[in-house]
Amino acid sequence: MTDSSKTASARWGAERRLELIDFRLRWEGRVNRAELVDFFGISVQQASSDIASYMGRAPQNIYYDKQAKTYRTAESFTTLFEGNDAALYLSQLADLASGVASPPARFIGWQPPCDVVRYPTRPVSDASLLRLLQAIRDANEVEVTYQSMRRQNVAVRWISPHSLASDGLRWHVRAWCHESADFRDFVLSRIMEISDSRPTTVDPRADRDWHTHVEVRVRPRPGLSRSQRVAIEADFGMTQGSLAIRCRRALAFYVVRQLHLDRPEDLPIAEQPLELENRAELADVLQKARKCPDVEAYQQSS
Repeated sequence: MTDSSKTASARWGAERRLELIDFRLRWEGRVNRAELVDFFGISVQQASSDIASYMGRAPQNIYYDKQAKTYRTAESFTTLFEGNDAALYLSQLADLASGVASPPARFIGWQPPCDVVRYPTRPVSDASLLRLLQAIRDANEVEVTYQSMRRQNVAVRWISPHSLASDGLRWHVRAWCHESADFRDFVLSRIMEISDSRPTTVDPRADRDWHTHVEVRVRPRPGLSRSQRVAIEADFGMTQGSLAIRCRRALAFYVVRQLHLDRPEDLPIAEQPLELENRAELADVLQKARKCPDVEAYQQSS
């Protein structure tokens, strides 16, 4: 790398380096020049300049511990960067623990002992995903061999895909099903083969449930003690005793199922402390969820 390219790289990454300093100070209580040198591959002089720059912008955040020869977090610390919060730290920690990201891709230096529950992966064929992406991009419909949970054997059908969606555990393709004549979700890992394609006449804008956004509003159930209610409100980040989860109407089913809002209303509060606040607005979503004991039965209905 030439001297000019090194200078350009350092200039381009200056704000990023300040973010690392801010992150380490907040979550690890210390930072030093060697950490910047190792993380970014910069010179010691550049690392010193970056720390000096940070101290100039936030002198109340940092001080030098001469005995330990490191910079430490001051009691008056206030983060400089929006988003340097618990959610960011835990997401980076989860990525590192699960092997999703390598250490250089995350700001965490010292990693506390932790582990992450690993759910079974749903393998998706590279070839199938590529064909679906091409179909979405080129406005084509494709002939798929698909295994539904409501049929014992695979079936061949034509679908017109227009979007991809994840319920948090697996990926689906949102498509017009020519056999059932409606828009449905198809689990990618259940697509066995894509055998043919042709131009489609289906307009994705006709999928009203996909293009309509709704709020799934939840609140603590009556009967909770005051301290239990406070705990539930804190657990879910509620404001004034309620939480509104905005999503596409086509995806509201998954939110309802994953929060167990479709379960019987007479369940003990310890098993389900939440209730659906806007039940009337989402009556059809709730009815579908209750009619499908298996989520896949709805996701792959045919």
